[in-house]
Formats: sequence, C-alpha cells, structure tokens
Amino acid sequence: MKKIDWQKHFDELDRDGFTIVPDIVERTTEIAELKSQVLDAIKVDAEEYMGLPGKEEFIVLDLVTRGSAFLRLLENEKMHHFFSHFLGDSCILYSFTSTVLIPNQHHYTSNIHTDMPRLIPGYHLGLLMTLALDDFTEENGATYYLPGSHRSIERPTDEEFYGNSVRVKRKAGDAAFFHPRVWHAGGTNKTEDIRSGCTVYACRSWMRQRFDFPRMVNEDILSQLGERGKAFLGYNVRVPTNLKEFYLPPEKRLYKAGQG
Repeated sequence: MKKIDWQKHFDELDRDGFTIVPDIVERTTEIAELKSQVLDAIKVDAEEYMGLPGKEEFIVLDLVTRGSAFLRLLENEKMHHFFSHFLGDSCILYSFTSTVLIPNQHHYTSNIHTDMPRLIPGYHLGLLMTLALDDFTEENGATYYLPGSHRSIERPTDEEFYGNSVRVKRKAGDAAFFHPRVWHAGGTNKTEDIRSGCTVYACRSWMRQRFDFPRMVNEDILSQLGERGKAFLGYNVRVPTNLKEFYLPPEKRLYKAGQG
C-alpha cells in the first residue's frame, strides 16, 4: 500500500472543497470487476425501471444490492479514513450510485450544481467520493470543480464557473473526495467509449438515507459485510417500531449508543 499524505488531502478539501486521493482501489482486477458490475447494473435498471417517473437513463441510484465488489468498496479502509476525519466514525451511507458518461450525450449532471441545498459554515453534513473506474480525462468528461465555492450559497455565473474551475483528471482507482456544497459540473464525453465510475455519498449518522438500507438488503448481502459495513449501511441507527423493540438491554437495541 502506498503511503498517503492524509493531512495534505484534508487541508485541500477544507481549502478547495475537493481533493484527489490516489489508489483508493489499487488492484486492477478489482477495478475491472467494479466497472463490469456498474455496466451490468445499468442494463438491469433499464430493463426493470425505464419509463417510470424520475428514472434517468444510464444512472443507477442503488449499487448496494448489485454485486459483491460494491460491498467490498463499502468497507474500503482508505475511504472510511477520509470520511471519518470529517464526519466521525459513526457516519452512514446516504447513497451509492453509478457515475457514467455516455459518448456525446448531455446529462443533467453536466449542469452547474451542488449536491446539498444546506450550508452550515464550519460544519460538515456530508462528503462524497467519486471513484474512477476508467481514467478520467478532459476528453471523456472529467468533472469541473470551482475551488473554494463550497463556502458560497450563491450559484456562480457560467462565466465565473468555467473561467475559474479546474478539471479533476485522474487515473482509474483514484478518487475525488468533495464537499457536497462545492459547485461542480460534469464534462462531455467526446470519445467513443463509455466512461465509468461510482460515487459513495456519506452523511452524519443522524441524517436520513436515500434508501432504508437495513430493510432493503437481504441476508445474503448482510452475510458478506463485516461490522464496519453494516454500521455504514445504518444498522446501528435503526429506529424501533414498537415499545418491545425499545425496552431491550443496550446490546440488543436497534439504535446503539455512541452514534453521534
């Protein structure tokens, strides 16, 4: 494992709103498996959900239930080290989605946007990690990020944004960690190949998740996760549905102590 200067990346995220951490996933076979499972999930989603209200083409909103490689990523030690620094060890998964650009197609993620409507100065509500499963280049749509914009509630003008933003290029296996309030926009994939990635969005333990993951996953998925993975899915912050589930010894309670 290559040594990572974590403090450098923590400082960059505080200053700029984003940072690139190399080799979050180092093994090429693991990167290839993640990419394959992302593309498979896109096909399955198209068959099952296309045409339903809100369904976007080429976007998978839940990767937790789509393959064992995704479950391994949910327990990635380097990812958790970064998340925990800003959100605490009890942080949970808000969403786990595909980040795919189809050649020469505009998508809503290419509009200038943030990933959270709220801004609390000096306090982190969430943090995202976009893992590159192909090399991210200017030609295949590397995302534009506007440095320091995570401290501003106002949307920059197009001129301000594109005149001062930077393209976050990186190789497969590297990850961009970014503040949900940083203004950013996906580029255009001008190549002939699909560009693949996936995004893990972590939030504070007391916040609502996009999906109720503890109820969503089955026993087979659960059996593949250790304690860290289960906690990240929200298993330590479940809410009782009746008084019998509430009046239990501490070790049997759904909502564990010390969760923030």
